[in-house]
Amino acid sequence: MSDPNWTDVVSAISAATVPIAVVVLGVVIGRRQTRNIELVKARLDYYRLLAPDLNRLMCYITFIGTWRDESPPSIIALKRQLDSKFFVAAPLFSREVDEAYRALLDLSFTTFGAWGQDARIKTSAYRRRPAWQGEDAWQADWDNLFSIGDSESISRESLASYRDTYDKLLAALVKDIDVSRARPKYTTDRVSLNASAPQRSDIPGEGGG
Repeated sequence: MSDPNWTDVVSAISAATVPIAVVVLGVVIGRRQTRNIELVKARLDYYRLLAPDLNRLMCYITFIGTWRDESPPSIIALKRQLDSKFFVAAPLFSREVDEAYRALLDLSFTTFGAWGQDARIKTSAYRRRPAWQGEDAWQADWDNLFSIGDSESISRESLASYRDTYDKLLAALVKDIDVSRARPKYTTDRVSLNASAPQRSDIPGEGGG
């Protein structure tokens, strides 16, 4: 009996293993696609939880929408709700989303105060007291929940920076969800005009300062 032709043996082995390799590759790709679909689905679920609260916060800070109906304690509670939801979901999102979220919250609240002290809202109570639409009267101790004093104005530049940061967060979230092309802007440049009449670029404090 003649010795085997090793070329034929190698060819036979190759012919037998190629279908197996194709099947294994298909399984690997299928699993990866399934994981990607599940990841996008999980991100979408958390987006649905986060987006309404993020919008509430943006409206309050920029004096639009329901800002007159929101009490300062409810905004402090909103921060806790957002943090609780976001930091559970953070491992599912990109670093870009994480950084954009932290940037927005840093513009919204002053933290790390005295032991046991709540965060303070980075805006002023001056325009909010007379505009308050709640069922109960404005509480004097609510003034302590703000980091900007009555005599200080809220500049056009600070509002523009806040809107840009909010837009970047939404764009990063939409990009991670991968269901549509993210827009560069999600807010209007006119939001600051709702806070005073006649229309002004800045929001003056007490005495117009």
